[in-house]
Amino acid sequence: MIARALARLLAFLHVAYVVFVMTGSLFSLRWPWMLWLHLAAIVWAFATMTTDLGCVLTTWEKNLWRRGGIEPYPEGFLQHHVFRTVFPAEHERRNHVLMGVGAVLLNVLVYGWLWLGRG
Repeated sequence: MIARALARLLAFLHVAYVVFVMTGSLFSLRWPWMLWLHLAAIVWAFATMTTDLGCVLTTWEKNLWRRGGIEPYPEGFLQHHVFRTVFPAEHERRNHVLMGVGAVLLNVLVYGWLWLGRG
């Protein structure tokens, strides 16, 4: 029972991390010190999405589900919790790379807009 609760908590924190990766540039408007934390989060997200590095949070969550007596989802975290779909195997890698590049581009655009707006 505790393992299942921890798996749910970890999934929630993982979603919060994804939201931070996508919107953290806006937080740095209010709290400039957050810029460095956000840049580190982007680098990690980009690395896990575009390489075969894998995400440690997904591994931990799946292990907790197993400890709780539930077979975890076979697909990746984003497919299962965020998009609620399974990419066809032949497109999964490409879609991960596109999502990683998309997250970086979105934040580059926001940081560029903020930098040009303040300059």
